[in-house]
Amino acid sequence: MRLTRILALFLAGTLAAAQSTTPPQAKEPVAEIIRLFDQHRVVMLGEIHGSIQFDDLLKKLVSTPAFSERVNDIVVEPGNALHQDTLDRYITGGDVPIDTLRTVWQDMVGAPGGASTPPYHGLFATVREINRGLPPGRKLRILAGDPPIDWERVKSREDIAPFLSFRDEHYGSVVRYEVLAKRRKALLIMGAGHFQRREGKPGLVEQQVRGSFAEPYVIVAGSNIVHTYDDVDPRFAAAGRAAPWMMEIKGTWLATLPRWSDSPVIGFPAAGPSGTQAGTWEQTADAYLFLGERDKLTTGGEVFDLQGTPYGDELRRRWKIIFPNPPVALPKADGSVRPMFQRVATPSPALPRTPVPR
Repeated sequence: MRLTRILALFLAGTLAAAQSTTPPQAKEPVAEIIRLFDQHRVVMLGEIHGSIQFDDLLKKLVSTPAFSERVNDIVVEPGNALHQDTLDRYITGGDVPIDTLRTVWQDMVGAPGGASTPPYHGLFATVREINRGLPPGRKLRILAGDPPIDWERVKSREDIAPFLSFRDEHYGSVVRYEVLAKRRKALLIMGAGHFQRREGKPGLVEQQVRGSFAEPYVIVAGSNIVHTYDDVDPRFAAAGRAAPWMMEIKGTWLATLPRWSDSPVIGFPAAGPSGTQAGTWEQTADAYLFLGERDKLTTGGEVFDLQGTPYGDELRRRWKIIFPNPPVALPKADGSVRPMFQRVATPSPALPRTPVPR
């Protein structure tokens, strides 16, 4: 009897050791992100702006019942904090005129000058619908993370300066005061460049979270591009699970992939092949969210034309303040879906220098 008990304990210990040394695998991302909130008050999800695949996954994530059971807030980049009251009324089911709601994203300082369409292909409307079925204490809140600039009072670049250069600091303060100080949990969504660590050093938002004695979990989303447009790694497609999937970086083949100085974020094409290695992927984040192969990621789908609209006129006014040479054409879109990434033409080689007579 004693021998049997010893043998059982030995086998249990061996199994536990084997499980602890099993390398992380590609996992279904929705369940995995939700599971993280059992251990972390803040999960930071770095996105690719405009990616249809990311936005679809995000809406699926927040629509999963287990998400609202564990999470209180969603902090977003494309939202002017000056209009938080408007956003709160809309998200909780209040009657908000569309022209009033649009100011939330149209009055951003970081776009620059504002965004033309609702963020994340309809995330706000999705959360509003989810909240209809939730009790008062469980309703999700969306927090606007962009600084509270009042464009009606902006007349010069000096009026923009206190806001534009401090976007990350303000976003972090929203997390500190509206989430952590109130003992809530939040999903943070921002461009991956804001969340990605540089050679292991946290960015400003993560620094503020850690300074509040919270341990965030950082995820960066991207494709199978590992440097330039043509540098794709076949291991992403052979990970044993169809995209999208999520994998912990440490202890996997992702860890040793090089990060390049001329690439804005991992999984995003570099401007050219001339960059130098600036650390590894293990130094950038805790996990990687693989959205899909380069040629399968798309953007677009919206329909809008700002020409001749009050917002179009206001956007031109803002551009004249922001840019020495403002853009000529206003943004517009016909609803077409196009590739997320496109090959950038290689610049022509420099002409030989003309010899200078001595």
